[in-house]
Amino acid sequence: MSDGFLSAAERERWQRFPDTIPQDDLAAYFLLSDHDEREVNRQREPFNRLGYALQLCTLRYLGFVPTDFKATPQAAVSFVAEQLGIDPSILVLYDNRRTQSDHRRYVRAYLGFRQATPIDLYALQTWLLARALEHDKPTLLLQLACEKLYRERIVRPGVTRLERFVATARERAHDETFRLLTPLLTDDRKTLLKGLLRSDVMTGRTPLSWLRQEANSHAASQLLATLKKIVFLQDAGVDQWDLSSLNPNRAKWLAQIGWKSTNQYLQRMSPERRYPILTAFLQQALLHHTDIVVELFDQCLWGCHSEAKQELRHLKNSEPRIIDVSEGARVKSTNMRHHSSSIPKSSLFIGRNCYGPKDHTRFPCTTHVV
Repeated sequence: MSDGFLSAAERERWQRFPDTIPQDDLAAYFLLSDHDEREVNRQREPFNRLGYALQLCTLRYLGFVPTDFKATPQAAVSFVAEQLGIDPSILVLYDNRRTQSDHRRYVRAYLGFRQATPIDLYALQTWLLARALEHDKPTLLLQLACEKLYRERIVRPGVTRLERFVATARERAHDETFRLLTPLLTDDRKTLLKGLLRSDVMTGRTPLSWLRQEANSHAASQLLATLKKIVFLQDAGVDQWDLSSLNPNRAKWLAQIGWKSTNQYLQRMSPERRYPILTAFLQQALLHHTDIVVELFDQCLWGCHSEAKQELRHLKNSEPRIIDVSEGARVKSTNMRHHSSSIPKSSLFIGRNCYGPKDHTRFPCTTHVV
C-alpha cells in the first residue's frame, strides 16, 4: 500500500504559508503584545528582530515554521514590521540558517512548544488508530492529527511523516475491524456473504444487486418486492447480528462501500476487507428496507384515504338535497305523512339519526329531505 495520499501540489501547500491570511487571523496571531515585543527586542539587528517576530507569530499561527521565509505573505510581513517600526524590505537580510535555527528554538521555548519525542509519536499513532475507526478519509485524519499536535503544543513534524502515520492507522483500522467482527463471522455466515456476489442462473443478477434495488413507487408490487428483501434478510438472521463493537461511523462507512462498489471490486478485496463491508451492508440494508416499506405503506394508506374521500364527496353530491330548518322546529305530521308515502325510509334523517320505522313524527328534527 502506498503511504502517500497527497498529490505533490497538496503536499507543498501543507508545508508552506497559506496564499492569503485573513485579516481576523492577522489580528489574532500576528498582533504583538507588550511581552512579545520585549522578547523580540532582545535581538539587536532590525532584520533579526523582524525575522524573530515572524517566526514567533508563524508558530503561534500554523504550529510549525516554514523554512522558506521568502514565501511569507507580504500582508503578514508588513503587519509585523509596522508594529516594530521596521522597513519590511529588510527581511531579505534574514538569511543566516544558523540564526534562524537558534530563533526557532527560542521561539518554541517562549510559546511553550516542544519537539515531538518518540513517545509523543507513538501516542499520536495510537490516537490516529482510534480516529481511523471513526473516519477513514485520509485528509480528514491528517487535519485531525495536526490539530491534536497544536493543542498539545508539539511542533508539527514533516507532512510526509504524518502521511505515513495516517496510512498506517488506516491499515491497522481495517485489521482491527476484522478482528472485532471475527466472532460474528461463522462458516455459515461467510458462505452467505460469498453467495451475495454470485450471479443467479435464472435472473443473471447477484443477491447483492437485488438488495441494492429500491422501490420507486408505492404500488403493491413494489411493496411486496421490498417485503421479500426484508424476509430474506430476517431469514438469514441479520436482525440478530450484533455490530455494537464497531463505531457507528465505521459501520456506516463500510455499508456505503457495500452500496456503491461493483461486484468485481468487492471480489478483488481480501476476505479481511470484504467480509466487514458485506456484514455492515446487510444490516444497513435491513434497516433501510424496513424504513422504505413503512413509508410505502404510509403512502398506500394515504392514497386509499384520498380515494375514499373523493368517493364520499361524489356520493354526497349524488344524494337528495338537504335543507336546514330552525332549531327546535317541528315538522307537521300531515306533511311528514305526505312525504313518507313517497320517500324511502332509508332516505329520512334527523341529524345523524334515521326516523324510526314507526311514529317518526314524534321525534324533533333538525333537517328533512325534500
